Amino acid sequence: MPSTATHLAAWLHDHGFKTALLDTDKQRSSSQWISEAEPNITVRVADTPEECLTVAQGLISSHDFVVGDAPGGLEDLSRTLLILADLAIFPISPSILDVRSVAGATTVLRYAQGINGGKPEGRLVLNKMKTRSTISRELREAAPSLGLQVAANVIRDLQVYCDAAQQGSVVARLGRKGAQAAAEMDALFTELVGDEVSRLKIERGGLVGNG
Repeated sequence: MPSTATHLAAWLHDHGFKTALLDTDKQRSSSQWISEAEPNITVRVADTPEECLTVAQGLISSHDFVVGDAPGGLEDLSRTLLILADLAIFPISPSILDVRSVAGATTVLRYAQGINGGKPEGRLVLNKMKTRSTISRELREAAPSLGLQVAANVIRDLQVYCDAAQQGSVVARLGRKGAQAAAEMDALFTELVGDEVSRLKIERGGLVGNG
């Protein structure tokens, strides 16, 4: 999902990491969005699995983090990104179409894990959640049955995400207007990649191997 990929790339950049975004979705939403929001993030696109592999390997060797935005479904580009990834994030909104899409994607995830010795780790993120919505509550209850670990933090259905996209920004840079959404994103990304962020910061501080 472009919003998650864009906000994660900006979050990592704002934490001081050299970050790249690889957009393999034909709509190019995330690459256009992040180019406006933060020009210092490296942006690359790929149209074929072969191009995806070559570009991703180059980015991985020269950046701290590479965020990939894959098309929905089971396309070859999605399969390629899954094989290359350490962490696969599956945002799912309260929609039967999303549920079916994620259910299919877990099959490809298991295939990638079989090739890569258990990688990537798969995490399900509840997206566009409404506090008093029956379908949102039903999704929360049904999500564990999809076979993926469900993130404790969710992305709520807030207008500010649309506002950020229209302004070519991210919620963390919209001041008080985006503060609530920014706090939610921070909690989610800390849950998903906080350990790796802390590990890299310690390494940069020269603390690894000093004991």
